[in-house]
Order: sequence, then C-alpha cells, then structure tokens
Amino acid sequence: MALPKWEDSYSVDNEMIDTQHKKLFELAQKSYLMVNHSVTKEEIKAVLKEFFEYMREHFNDEEEYMKSIGYPDLEAHKKLHRQIILSFSESIQVIHSANDLKEKIGIIAKEWLLQHILKEDMKIQRYCKERIFLENQTGSNQYDYVCSCPGKIHHVPLEIHQKIQKQNARFICRVCKQAICLKT
Repeated sequence: MALPKWEDSYSVDNEMIDTQHKKLFELAQKSYLMVNHSVTKEEIKAVLKEFFEYMREHFNDEEEYMKSIGYPDLEAHKKLHRQIILSFSESIQVIHSANDLKEKIGIIAKEWLLQHILKEDMKIQRYCKERIFLENQTGSNQYDYVCSCPGKIHHVPLEIHQKIQKQNARFICRVCKQAICLKT
C-alpha cells in the first residue's frame, strides 16, 4: 500500500507550514520506499536522521504558529508532538537488523507522521476557517445563532459556540424554549 501524496486539500492555509508538510510527505515517501529496496544500514540511518531533525524543526514552527493564532488545543497538540518524537527515538534505539530498521521506517512514515498531518493538523485548518468565518460574520468574537423565534438572533461568544460545536452542548432560547443553532 502506497503512502498518500501531498494534495492541496491537506493545506492548513499557512504557506510555511504547508511547505514543511510537503517536505515531510517527501521524506516519508523516501523513507517508506526504502522498506522494499536493498539499502545499507548507513543509508537508512541518514534518511532517519534527516527525517527526525526536520520533523522536530517543523513541530517547533507549527507550535509557534498555533500559539500566534490562539489555537485552543495547543497543549494537547504539543503533547502529541512529544509522543511522536519519543516514539520515534525509542523505536530507533531498539533496532536489531536492517529489516527491523526498515519496518520501523514504514511505521514512522505512515502511521505516526502522515496520520498526524492528515488528522490532527487539519484541525488547525478548520479552526482558522472557523475564526475567519466568525470575523467576517460579526467582526468580533461572537457567532450569530437563531432559534424558532421569528427574526431573533442570539449573539453567542466564542466559548459558548465552541461548546455547542465541539461538545454538542445545547443552549435553549428563553422565549421559545428551542435549542439555538448556528445561523447560516
């Protein structure tokens, strides 16, 4: 099974982070291709070293970016980064043969890094889109919600909006006693 290739749909709408993600996809592909080819242990170690160093640099840059945009799940995301780095380091330390090393490369490239980008980093992109929508909609940190009352708009702060969207919390209009929903 081949690794996915970079697509524009994987963009987090930040040129620096996207460029780094593209490079990580290339390094993952390069690493993964070694699994089924005859290569020396030194060649494998060189690719792993490049991959590891670039991944650490990227994680640092990505964390700074998330901090700059006020990403609410920054601490959890940083924890995932630390887990990837730790798992990467631990896996490399317990290698017994070139085949074992190749297998670890496949796991690193496919499961850890690319799944992280395709799943976790896309949450950053969704947050940015949500934030831009919010700013365009109200020019402030409020979302417009509606209920069953004709013409009534509930101006909901970001904190409540996130509870509704992420935790499926329900907020009820005091007048019509119906749950409010995001105005589209």
